Amino acid sequence: MDLFLSTFEHRIDKKGRLSVPAPFRAVLERRDDPLYIYKSLTEPCLEGCGSERIGQIVDAIDTMDSLSEEVATLQTMLSSAQEMKLDSEGRIMLSADFIGFAALDESALYAGIGRSFQIWLPDRYRNRETDARNRAKTTGLPSLRLGRSASQDPPHNGGR
Repeated sequence: MDLFLSTFEHRIDKKGRLSVPAPFRAVLERRDDPLYIYKSLTEPCLEGCGSERIGQIVDAIDTMDSLSEEVATLQTMLSSAQEMKLDSEGRIMLSADFIGFAALDESALYAGIGRSFQIWLPDRYRNRETDARNRAKTTGLPSLRLGRSASQDPPHNGGR
């Protein structure tokens, strides 16, 4: 499974171009996936993913009451999504709207979070990370149920 992991910090040039980390580009290339960036609903950052993840979100919305507040909230996230084109140097062009939303200035920090990633103002992300680590030390780790994915299941022997 291809995942977005680790953190990377890159400079934003005066035109708003930002390099996408090579490991993240490799994930998208292996999947033959476009890159989507959208405004986070819960954090002061941007989020990014491939079309598979966007499709999962749309599929989840399709199972919900189309008139619910939850659907309206998720649709707000999707309405901010933009397919990003990478230039020949692996950079994306961030709009002024995206830069303003995440309060980015001269640099941005990519934080891989599994099937997607986030783009943060570096100091804001580091403060959030410090807070999360302190919370884990004082209140313990959150409940995490680790299950087996289909790729980890033992092969089926046809009943033998």
